[in-house]
Amino acid sequence: MFNSQTLGGKLDTRRVVLLAILVALQLVLARFAIPLVIFRISFGFIVTALMGWWFGPLWAGLAAVVGDLINSLMIGVPGGYFPGFTLSAFLGAFIYGCYFYRQKITWLRVILAVLTVVLFVNLFLNSWWVAILSHTPITYHLGARAIGEIVTLIVHPIILYAVMHFEPVVRLKERL
Repeated sequence: MFNSQTLGGKLDTRRVVLLAILVALQLVLARFAIPLVIFRISFGFIVTALMGWWFGPLWAGLAAVVGDLINSLMIGVPGGYFPGFTLSAFLGAFIYGCYFYRQKITWLRVILAVLTVVLFVNLFLNSWWVAILSHTPITYHLGARAIGEIVTLIVHPIILYAVMHFEPVVRLKERL
């Protein structure tokens, strides 16, 4: 089912540099996230999806791990480092890579990718991590985060579809 080509293939110097630039961009976008009571509004998902589309599930997931480690350990996040969020970062990028890498970007594919990431990673796993860290029931976090994730399910597919069909982004992808 998975081989080196379906997971992302080999990286040459140019692709490593672009992946590093995307990780840096993801870190910058994380700094400009808008914190709300239960969740944050950020545009980092765009970079994560682009990494999955351009580099495949494995390299996108590993780049997301590197980005999460840099963000948590070097820049610092409230509450300190927690490995569950690193796993979530990997899985989110991996899922986008599975849906987008070497695939035609359609509305259905984008909606299914966002639905999978939002329900499995954002809503379930991240709620679980917060419940562990806060010593509170996961049901509290699931309910509270569900409202924000409903908005995410509407907004993220529209933004991703538009970005993935934006001519300069498509041309850059073709040069990879």
